[in-house]
Amino acid sequence: MSWHRKGGRPRGWARLRRQVFERDGFRCVRCRKRGRLECHHRVPLWAGGSNDVANLETLCRGCHLKAHRRPDRPGAAAWRRLVGELLD
Repeated sequence: MSWHRKGGRPRGWARLRRQVFERDGFRCVRCRKRGRLECHHRVPLWAGGSNDVANLETLCRGCHLKAHRRPDRPGAAAWRRLVGELLD
C-alpha cells in the first residue's frame, strides 16, 4: 500500500478503516462500546507491523488511549508534582 506525503496515511486508508470497522461490528473489540471508533495497529508500523487488515482492530477512543499508554511513563499527577517541584 503506497503512502500519501500529506497526513501520513496510506492510499485507501478510509476504505481500509471501514473494512475493519465492519469486520468488528462497529464496536470496540475490548469494551464493546460504540461511539468514536479508531483503527488501531496491533503491531505498530515502527515495530514491523503492517496496514494489513489482520494487524488492525477497532478501538473506542478510551481503549485506544489506554493501548498507547506506556507503563514507564508517569501519570498526570506525577508530572504536576514534578513541575511543581521544579518551579519552587
